[in-house]
Amino acid sequence: MFFGNPEDFAIEAMTEPHLIAPSAVWGRMCVHIGPVILGDFSDEHCGLYGAYCGFKELLNRKTRLWDASFDGLAREQIHDLVRNAIYGDDDRPMAAVLADSQRYRQFDFLTNWDEQFDGFASVIIQENATTTTILHRPHSAFARQREPGSFVVAICSTIGFRNACAGLVEWFDREAARLTLDEGRTMT
Repeated sequence: MFFGNPEDFAIEAMTEPHLIAPSAVWGRMCVHIGPVILGDFSDEHCGLYGAYCGFKELLNRKTRLWDASFDGLAREQIHDLVRNAIYGDDDRPMAAVLADSQRYRQFDFLTNWDEQFDGFASVIIQENATTTTILHRPHSAFARQREPGSFVVAICSTIGFRNACAGLVEWFDREAARLTLDEGRTMT
């Protein structure tokens, strides 16, 4: 099932067909941004709750995804700034690491959002009010090093992004409610 428009921004998701209540919402998911696909839809029986929480947080966000430290930087520099501030292995004091993590975590996209996004760690920004940009650098699945390949910049409309997030959140809430039912009774 697609939430949104794959030519702009869409979340493709499904629950595993064999699930019966009571169960968590297990399934598959990936993200389509035009020709760019992030995530592994073929990975079966993945947890979907982490991604649901990430998309819900982005949907509920009231301010534009931008930080003054991005002013004047190229997109690849923004990506590296965010990733290094959160995950960099450097000599910063612990207080600085914690402050940077708190400041930049809102731009971290797909990292640890369940198994379907293993190996996919991106940065999300909004350079203006009408577009949302996903910045992605492929990494080796077996090492924390850059994989040969292009730096990916995928741009979609902010309204398309928000509509897809809203659709996914509504669907997940319905699926979670359906999978908590046991012969018409809600599990307590």
